[in-house]
Amino acid sequence: MSQKTVILDLLKKKQMTQGELSIAMYGDNKHMPNIYASLMSLVDKGFVNRNGSHPSVYSLSGTDVPVVIKEKRERPSKEHIDVTITNEMIEEAHQRVKATDNYGKEDELITDCFRRFPKNDDVTIVAMKVGLIDITNSTHVSQHKSKISAVELAEAIVAIENIDERIKSGDPEVVNEIARCNGKINLFSFASKYCCYHNKNLYGRDDYSILDTVLKESLPKYFDDITQSQIKHWQDAFQYKEYNDYITRKLDELGIDIEFRKRKFDHFVWFNNR
Repeated sequence: MSQKTVILDLLKKKQMTQGELSIAMYGDNKHMPNIYASLMSLVDKGFVNRNGSHPSVYSLSGTDVPVVIKEKRERPSKEHIDVTITNEMIEEAHQRVKATDNYGKEDELITDCFRRFPKNDDVTIVAMKVGLIDITNSTHVSQHKSKISAVELAEAIVAIENIDERIKSGDPEVVNEIARCNGKINLFSFASKYCCYHNKNLYGRDDYSILDTVLKESLPKYFDDITQSQIKHWQDAFQYKEYNDYITRKLDELGIDIEFRKRKFDHFVWFNNR
């Protein structure tokens, strides 16, 4: 039975959101991007109505549906997610993340903290922000005390020349400087998040793309011109600009033009692959 046929059978019983369809079909929310293309095809053909947003609700239109709906595209590989990412998909995932009791509220906490303590010129304040990012974003800095302490990391951040002005302007090299600050540990993921939160929450900009385990494992599922080994190379070689430029290029190719598109794209990938 094709995916479209299953969707139609479910909508015969009641109207449903994309997330509810994913749970009904697969038992979780991780397959929402997989069913989006089928839903849009059914909507375009007039078999399904789509109402509202964040989230949209789908229902049968009343148009007669063929007994068999043929799938013309080839079966995708197991690791590839065959979907065209859109502005609406990213916005919907972003709103769902914001609505969660844990990640949404933690993001608000980070925003409030950084706005109260914007500068990176006091070791005590910076150490507090380091700890907050580490706890809420699972960057595991505290698990590597033998390689770097919170105090040492805070001192290294404060010592970076013109760090606040450079983060405000979106200087990608700041990520690399934080990531390799003591030569004993690679803090690429932490550094990308530390710069991203300052850049967005304090200056209303969207210059930095976050890198973490979920992004590293999931990007090759959406894009066939990237591999985990390539991302690992950028990370190991402290080539943040190359990674950030890649995300920028892919969002341009997809026509993603919403506000804070890099930050929301991170939410989209995380929400659908966590």
